[in-house]
Amino acid sequence: MTIGVTSFSVLCYRLYFAPKGAIGRLVRRWPWAQRPVNLFKRVVRRYLLPERRVWLRVQKGLTQGMWMRLGLPEGARYWRGEHDLAAERALQTGVYPGAVVYDIGAHLGYFSLGLARLVGAGGRVVAFDGDPDNVKCLRENAVRNGLGDHLQVVHAAVWSNTPSGGISFRRGIEPRAQGGVEADACRPVLADGELIKVPVITLDDFVTRGGPLPDLIKIDVEGGEGEVLRGAARLFANQRPLVVAEVHHIHAAEQIGQWIEECRYCAQWNVSSNEMYPRQVFAWPAEYDGRAWMQRFEK
Repeated sequence: MTIGVTSFSVLCYRLYFAPKGAIGRLVRRWPWAQRPVNLFKRVVRRYLLPERRVWLRVQKGLTQGMWMRLGLPEGARYWRGEHDLAAERALQTGVYPGAVVYDIGAHLGYFSLGLARLVGAGGRVVAFDGDPDNVKCLRENAVRNGLGDHLQVVHAAVWSNTPSGGISFRRGIEPRAQGGVEADACRPVLADGELIKVPVITLDDFVTRGGPLPDLIKIDVEGGEGEVLRGAARLFANQRPLVVAEVHHIHAAEQIGQWIEECRYCAQWNVSSNEMYPRQVFAWPAEYDGRAWMQRFEK
């Protein structure tokens, strides 16, 4: 049953995006054809693409060949292996078998799944997310891919403090809009869904409670990146992991710049030529050969 639904969904998806190829070129040549093409796409979207998520195998990249339960067309960039290629390359070149990786803001688990396969049975990926629906999907994905104990899913938002009763979390309204913490003058940049209370933890508290020490930390929390780092002062003083973070606005970038100086880290910023934010930062302790990491990343 699952295979039939998946095959049908993939066919419908390809029909939906057909105008981006040869039909798109035809429309540019004969603009009058745009109206019937748009009508065709609306019909496919409304009547053929399923409203619920279906199981699909990622086509390429770090997570190639692994199963994810996705909705189409919103989740197409995950299925096609085209989500955040710069971060993916940095993770592939900074992570090794047996490593421990924290995926903070794991969302649907696109990076967590591929990283769990990369670190293997001797390593561990800890995937943190505050949204209960994301956590449910993460756990389903882990089971479907047979990842066992080396992918640990933690239902908690990671922050700089832990207010009693949890922390406010603004949910995303579709797979493209990830949610995040809405507290301490921070608000997730794209989320526009309901405001809920979720469990909260700092990285220092997680380690104190017995969590494995990380070799690399990936952060994508829609604007609260600096707050995540503030809650890990002891961790960065003692363990010195690598950091790959998506930075969503200037306030977070300023917080991270200050953190880099205080913690004696070095960093390389990856800024899009089209817009200033979001941007990525790849950071390493001063005693680490980060330039070699960046050279592997840039090849």
